[in-house]
Amino acid sequence: MRINKYIANTGFTSRRKADDLIKEGRVKVNDNLITEPGFKVEDTDKVTIDGQLLELEEKFYIKLYKPVGYITSNFDPYNKLDLNDLLEIDKRFYAAGRLDKDSEGLLIITNDGEFTNNIIHPKFKLDKEYIVDVDKTLSKKEENLFMQGLDIGNGEHTSDAYIKLIGNKKYQVIIHQGYNRQIRRMFEYFHSSVKRLKRIRIGDISLSNLKEKDYKYFDKEEMLFVKKVKR
Repeated sequence: MRINKYIANTGFTSRRKADDLIKEGRVKVNDNLITEPGFKVEDTDKVTIDGQLLELEEKFYIKLYKPVGYITSNFDPYNKLDLNDLLEIDKRFYAAGRLDKDSEGLLIITNDGEFTNNIIHPKFKLDKEYIVDVDKTLSKKEENLFMQGLDIGNGEHTSDAYIKLIGNKKYQVIIHQGYNRQIRRMFEYFHSSVKRLKRIRIGDISLSNLKEKDYKYFDKEEMLFVKKVKR
């Protein structure tokens, strides 16, 4: 397979970033410097980056119900509750996308760098669906502005979105980006504060009947989503 795909398959980084490492002269195959991203390698070849030996690892994909109070990181010295408190996995892993400490719901956990990169990249426009409770409902005019896109500061402008009132001060919201605390900032734009935010879907992967702190590996149908995202 191509060297950049091999690197991505080890979970070290994405194919795109692997290309950069190769161009920077940091990749060797069997102790020979490689500078072409199209270089072909075999599973038995010795591939190193900055002297670190890479090993192919079996990819896994998990959906997790993250409760409020946990950060989407494996370790943070300033937070006591992280992903290691929710998952019993003896392999390196990370979350494919963010969900802030005060929010809850669906997280995808994996060791697949390429899959993760595609999940979070805005060009793929994957739906991210949420149920949002607020302290003040929006007017129809404000809902239309919400859907068209907003300048939420820090040079960040949201793309098209979907919003629908589904209960008493409760909204269904679908976005495609992943700016820090994006939905909270979108409602704050209209002086409405989010009281509860729960993610229920990323692309074809739904939270379904998972309860807080529960997690499960992708089933056969959900693995089709992985193939679609990595195409």
